Amino acid sequence: MDLDFTLRPGAGLPVSAHRRLREAGPVVWSDSLGGWLVSSYDGVREVLSDVARFTSAGTPVAEVFGNQGMLVNDTPLHHTIRAVWARQVSAAAMAARAAELEGYAAQVLEAVRPRLEAGERVDFIAVFRAFVMAFVAGSFAVPPERVGVFERWSRLSADTPAIEMAEGSEARQRHFAARQDVFDLVHEQMAERRARFDRGEDPQDFIALMVAATGPTGTSGGAITESIAADNLFNFILGAFDTTEKWLGNITAKLYADRGLLADVSADRSLIAPFNEEVMRCECVVQTIQRRVKCDGVMLAGQAMKQGDPVFVLIGAANRDPARFADADRFDPHRPALPHFGFGAGFHHCLGLHIVRLEARIFVNALLDTFPDLRIADMDYGDSWALWGPRTLEMELNAL
Repeated sequence: MDLDFTLRPGAGLPVSAHRRLREAGPVVWSDSLGGWLVSSYDGVREVLSDVARFTSAGTPVAEVFGNQGMLVNDTPLHHTIRAVWARQVSAAAMAARAAELEGYAAQVLEAVRPRLEAGERVDFIAVFRAFVMAFVAGSFAVPPERVGVFERWSRLSADTPAIEMAEGSEARQRHFAARQDVFDLVHEQMAERRARFDRGEDPQDFIALMVAATGPTGTSGGAITESIAADNLFNFILGAFDTTEKWLGNITAKLYADRGLLADVSADRSLIAPFNEEVMRCECVVQTIQRRVKCDGVMLAGQAMKQGDPVFVLIGAANRDPARFADADRFDPHRPALPHFGFGAGFHHCLGLHIVRLEARIFVNALLDTFPDLRIADMDYGDSWALWGPRTLEMELNAL
């Protein structure tokens, strides 16, 4: 079966592609992609949960993040890395930072009020980005004027994914030059934290926690080297940007495109969290991720796979599997809560899950308070639906 990730102008998320996949079977071979397409809920759960048979190593994304990064590392090192930040990203720790996030949301929304009230259209992707950047600067204790280095790489990564760039192309060179800028800043910040520890200080930001876990005296017993620390700081910082922006974009687009939904959520703010989750289920940001088969003889849904075979895990299709979700293509914020794959599953489930959920809930609540009557003026989702979310989302005050 063929699957085309390009998006035609004016096209939305191609739900028809999900339906064709289900009709073809839970696991089918794609000649065009040269790999297996896994679209059922049970199949996706099995692939994501079984690192003994399916690995992230050797996939195109591993080139960007590095095999030492927790996003792609399938060894016990993954758990060692996660443990460094586990307490600081817990639900309780994030709840304690709610007021801080509320302040960031109010700040970025008030900053665009004069433009909106003057009749301008405002691209809210920049507003989402400013909100996320404020949190990153606070969590990683990076000077706000330097956070733009992270944002620039994230934007290039979203606009020109490394897996789509030809070897030696100018776009690829720009991409990896910006990536190197991030690593340079990460190493600079790590050296600064180490110097502070040497002076007897005890910084507790996310960079400092990783630095404290490195080397022969680190809390990991030396398992985390300098390069491993840098790779995983890079992973964590990137994870805070683009997917959060796109989720906020999908939420805002859904909310302000339907005046009935907008009225319901505005009147009952307890609906914000389930509304956000339903957006992630129906229009999840990461529509597909890739794995490789680790050994010959692997069977999945009756299909025999060979070592090295690419496996395209179609999260967006699994989240609309009617065998798991009743009337799966219908958007329903009142739907009984069932686990979806918008934040991954198994070994590589999202480390920042509690962060991003709190960010989304707080931002939407602040948005409704600050601008209850916005309208969508224009939006553009780019030319691919593999990573789903608006690249631009122009909003304006609704005419009375």
